[in-house]
Amino acid sequence: MIAAGSTGLASLAKLYGFAAPAAVFITQHIDTLKSADNILANRCGLVLEATQQGFGVGGEVGLMVIGLGQAILGNPLAGKVAVAGGTNPVVLTCAAIGAIHYGWSAMSQGEKDKLVNQVATAFKVGVELVRSLATFTLSTIRAVLSRQNVEELKRYVRHAAALFGHRLSDVTHKISDRIHEGATAVRGLASRVSLPSFGRARET
Repeated sequence: MIAAGSTGLASLAKLYGFAAPAAVFITQHIDTLKSADNILANRCGLVLEATQQGFGVGGEVGLMVIGLGQAILGNPLAGKVAVAGGTNPVVLTCAAIGAIHYGWSAMSQGEKDKLVNQVATAFKVGVELVRSLATFTLSTIRAVLSRQNVEELKRYVRHAAALFGHRLSDVTHKISDRIHEGATAVRGLASRVSLPSFGRARET
C-alpha cells in the first residue's frame, strides 16, 4: 500500500533503523511491543495491531499510524531526518501513539487538514485514508489504554518532541503544559547561574 519510494517510509526506516521490507518490520515491531513486560508498550502494540486488522488495506498501515504520530511530534517525514537513529523504537512508537492521543483532538480543523495532507503526501496515499486512520486510531487508543497509561505517555511525547525541537505543549496545546515548561526553564536557568562571590569583607 505504501509506495516503496515514499519519503515517509524512508524517514521512518532511517529513524527506526530498519532495512527489511516495511510489512515485515511492522509485523515484528508489533510482536515486540505486545510481548514487552512494560504494560504501556504492550497496549501500544495492541493499538497498532487493531489498526492493521481494522483497515486490512496493506501490511504497512501500522507504519502510517506511527508516521501520523511522528508528524504531530514534528517529524517532517521528508526523507531526511534531522534526528540520528538509535533511539529506542519502542519509545518512538509509544510517543507517536501518545502524540495522536494528545495532539489530534487539540488541533483546529485547518491544522488537521494540513497534517493529513502532509502525511498523505509523505506516504503517497489518499487524504481520506489518513483522516479515517487518525479517527480510528484515536478511538482505539481510548478503548485500549487506561487513564494511567495515557498520562504515562506524556513522558514519551515530551522526549520524542524534543528530538525534533518541539515541546510537549506544541503537541497538547495546553496552557498548563506551557506554564509547567516555563517554570521548568526558569528553575533550570537559576540552577546554572552562580551568584558572584565577593569574598570576606575587609575589617577596618
